[in-house]
Amino acid sequence: MPAFAHISDLHFGSEDPSTTRALIAELNRERLDLVILSGDLTLAARSGEYADARRFIDALKAPTIAVPGNHDITPFNLGERFLMPYRRWHRYVSAEIEPSWFGPEAAVVGLNTARRMRLRLNWSHGSLSRRQIVTLPARFAPAEANAFRIVVAHHPFIAEDTEDLSDRPRVLVKRAKAALQAFAAEGVDLVTAGHLHRTYAAAFDTPPATSAVITQEVAQSHRVTVIQAGTALSARTRGEPNSFNRIEIDGDTMEVHTVAWRGKRWERTDEPLVTIRR
Repeated sequence: MPAFAHISDLHFGSEDPSTTRALIAELNRERLDLVILSGDLTLAARSGEYADARRFIDALKAPTIAVPGNHDITPFNLGERFLMPYRRWHRYVSAEIEPSWFGPEAAVVGLNTARRMRLRLNWSHGSLSRRQIVTLPARFAPAEANAFRIVVAHHPFIAEDTEDLSDRPRVLVKRAKAALQAFAAEGVDLVTAGHLHRTYAAAFDTPPATSAVITQEVAQSHRVTVIQAGTALSARTRGEPNSFNRIEIDGDTMEVHTVAWRGKRWERTDEPLVTIRR
């Protein structure tokens, strides 16, 4: 049974060493097919923090896929922030900021929602460009026909307290509604994100309409499930324990379980956070 770990907001620079060692041991014990890192590997994009993140990744037995978060762009060196925002990411983590991973049961595509700046006071919020949205079909082109489709981003596309998801959901990603429609059109099953240090699941299943960014009209609704991960290592837990999500695929069913740190061990919930059935 294929299994993936979705971890987010490691925030090296504020991590607890004992929890970090326990997380590495847990992820290696699980015999995972892939570890998904949905951004904020560092606290302030310092070289030492990136070096710690690199050592963490190198200690894992499973392959990894990672996208940047807003904390992974330096807030101190403005020249670097504006001219070479991913210089340290490229040096320590990956040559890519939007990597992909393809297996027989799942196709995983990364989208970078972090920005060096935005035309608003809070630069920590995320954004997607129109180009990122329209090129999504090409990104998923290598996927197996029956593979579950997963998008990895840092910022949430649906806020936790949104009640009516069919009507302009409150979000932290610019162009989120267009992106969710494109995800549905492309048959994306799951979107993994972090940023809020909160664990929750939500769904978007309004039938997508034809628009400038969707070239194929879709007559049938497709549900896109969004899952958020709490922080794996940071002390800023927002009232939750440190945690990550475990994604399991069994035939035509995909389940997500939360795995929480209980001080001495990582504990997987019996009840799934969400179940997706084909």
